[in-house]
Amino acid sequence: MTDQTHQDEATITAVWKSLMDQGRAHLGQRQVELSLQSFTSALHLCDAHPHLANHKYRVLGDLGWVNRSSGRYVKALENLQEALALADAMPGPPTKARVHIAGEVGTVYRQMDRLEEAKEAFADQYATAMRLGIEAAMCRAVGNMGIVNYQQASRLRETDEHGAKQLVKLAIRQLEEGLHVAMAMRATRYREAMTWESILHGRLSLCYTALASMDGDEDMLDKAAEVSSKAVDCAMHLSGSILPISEFFYGRVLLLQGRPELALQQFNPKPTTPSLDLGVTTPAMAMCKEPSREHRGYLREMIDAGADLTILDPDGYTALDHAVFSGDTEAEAMVVEGLQNQHLFDESMRTEARLRKGYREILQEKLRPVLYQRDEDCMKKLRRVYAETLAGDAEASHLFDRLKFMRFVDFKDFGKLPRSSDGLVCSFDLRSDDLDFLIFFSYRWINQDKTLNTPDDTSRTQYRRMLDAAEQFLVQNPLIDAEKLCVWMDFACVDQDNPGTGVSALPIIITQCDAVISLVDDMYYERAWCCVEAMMIAQLVNSSGSVLHQWYEHMPDDANGWILKKARGVPITMKDKKLTYEHDRPKVTFLERQSRFVGQVSL
Repeated sequence: MTDQTHQDEATITAVWKSLMDQGRAHLGQRQVELSLQSFTSALHLCDAHPHLANHKYRVLGDLGWVNRSSGRYVKALENLQEALALADAMPGPPTKARVHIAGEVGTVYRQMDRLEEAKEAFADQYATAMRLGIEAAMCRAVGNMGIVNYQQASRLRETDEHGAKQLVKLAIRQLEEGLHVAMAMRATRYREAMTWESILHGRLSLCYTALASMDGDEDMLDKAAEVSSKAVDCAMHLSGSILPISEFFYGRVLLLQGRPELALQQFNPKPTTPSLDLGVTTPAMAMCKEPSREHRGYLREMIDAGADLTILDPDGYTALDHAVFSGDTEAEAMVVEGLQNQHLFDESMRTEARLRKGYREILQEKLRPVLYQRDEDCMKKLRRVYAETLAGDAEASHLFDRLKFMRFVDFKDFGKLPRSSDGLVCSFDLRSDDLDFLIFFSYRWINQDKTLNTPDDTSRTQYRRMLDAAEQFLVQNPLIDAEKLCVWMDFACVDQDNPGTGVSALPIIITQCDAVISLVDDMYYERAWCCVEAMMIAQLVNSSGSVLHQWYEHMPDDANGWILKKARGVPITMKDKKLTYEHDRPKVTFLERQSRFVGQVSL
């Protein structure tokens, strides 16, 4: 190995370690999309560089962790089983990472209601952790064995109450063992210790309420209130779903004690810093994020108690969003029913939740791996992947329009802004794949005469500006062939008679355009639609460093009329932006929130 090769490998390894650290930090802060991006990038490095091959199982283990946290259990299990196979094939004793992966496998099995398989995985983790002296893994394993025994007891109770009671008592012993280990960890691993103390106290409350129900013992209910209150105290400064799940356990006991108003205070928590309006993750959201028979039961209890299902989390998502993201149709139906009972449901809520899921899946899972490569054919590959995704996914094709465009020579010959019904538009075709360079025109609709079916004025100002901008662009980029140049313009490329799927696809379409040209005038940055489009391309340019995407502004110039320049990248806020039709406000607000996906996609 040469010194240069060794240096290159060291640099790549440092990048890999940084991505892994970023992924874990993002997941700790509930930023699942960013975490998924970091780990996926780390996986690409393992596949591309042989010296990182032995680390692939670690990345797959963390990807399984992310997918499990997002409720995508089948994908998580695939990741984790592949990770275990790679780890077991390595020489030497089991690693700490391998022990963690075994625990993740058990957790996924438990969430999938495969309790016996979960028990086996946790027993494997416990035995290996004991042999290696890994306290944290021992705590996790025995605590998870306890909750599995509690779940099995709940199912056994109808046919064998005595057997169920014995299982609950076994679960209590296991949970108390886990608590003993967690408390011993405080001095060296305080945050992890508090995490497990919170989890185990909450699970103990379930066991005590079960015994209270079977024996009619009020003291057990008081004991449940005591440990569930401790669960909340331990979780108060922890991130992720630990606090909201602890709040559920405490609220549940308060409900059983006949104190519904206090219970709702736990089910409907307030942000820790209300003045910042950051949103808060509720217990209902936490249950929807990780779907299971167990969590659906808890969700039902909260909905029946009147939990607020309209609260937004720090990312602007609701419980319904999380139920849709995780693919749990039963939880989704429960949340919809709860909203309907409170006269708060609108079908647009479900539509937007499905759109958000579609953005996450297409932008993060389909397009990002292609963008990460950043090779010379990247944009072509991107368009092919999007077309293939729509062709193979009926739900996605129902939500999002295909990539459409016009050839610049046809646009130039037409003489005015064409409408979608004028026949100039082509749809991207996997068979021909002849789209070389695509410009997206972002412009203001300036027509004041509502009887004219066009966004342009009678002087064809915006049409003439588009021609001028394209001609200047070709001069500045002489390697681009005018005969092969294509353009995207909303009035032509979005079906004006049925615009829903075209408007929804806007963030995905911009991602597939090589350049955006904003026709800037004194009102451009006052218009809501223009600002949303500008925010999207600004995010792409900033995240890719202009390697793949370009952004230009076509601006007034005293000397020559108009001039095309690289965009300045001015800060954009959506507050008080103007709309021709105020009923478009929810669409624009929704797309503004989704613009962050565009910025994250090419990191």
